[in-house]
Amino acid sequence: MKILFACDLDGTLIHSYKKFRDGDICVEIYDGHEQSFISPRALDLLKKISAQIDFVPITTRSIAQYRRIFWTEDFRPKVAVVANGSYLLDGDEQKNFLRDFVDEEISRELETLREKFSTDDRFNICRIVDESFLFLRRSDDFDGEISFDTNLTVGQTGKKIYLFPPRLNKGEALKKLSEKFPADKIFCAGDSEIDFPMLELADEAFGFKFTPFDNAEDFLQRILERLP
Repeated sequence: MKILFACDLDGTLIHSYKKFRDGDICVEIYDGHEQSFISPRALDLLKKISAQIDFVPITTRSIAQYRRIFWTEDFRPKVAVVANGSYLLDGDEQKNFLRDFVDEEISRELETLREKFSTDDRFNICRIVDESFLFLRRSDDFDGEISFDTNLTVGQTGKKIYLFPPRLNKGEALKKLSEKFPADKIFCAGDSEIDFPMLELADEAFGFKFTPFDNAEDFLQRILERLP
């Protein structure tokens, strides 16, 4: 049986320094500081799973942000889908994946919104990520509601806000990924509404409004137990 396991990264498989536990393994250093971690147990389970089935991270991280993850000496995913589906990283190669969904009209709208919000005090970060979507971060002193007059898809995780082209989502990425890795069964894991489009397509989904999990070890153990 062919099985594909597509998984979100931040908050699902790896976690920030804010949730560091003794013994955690650092997998990312940013600006000279240890930034992201994975637990030894989660890494061990992930290695066992990846040895048996196709494992592919699907992340909203930019190309540069994903390449900062150095994993470990004896483990690295063969491929990864980044920028919420825009690009496929295959080793050192970078390939367009869903990038064609970002047409000229959408690109102009992204730039218009970037110009509009770049001077808005409600945000301390405003940038277009890999020419694919707009990323905003709320200012620490702003907690009010924000509405957007746009046809783009708005996603939010904490203070982070994303404005995606309508078809640039993890569900579409999973559909295309399953063409590259044909599977009889698909497992997915994620922790936010941005992951929902791929979770709802999975044969078994962990996180958000689907099967809950307490930590990465939890859903990885359950996936391992379900392998033939």
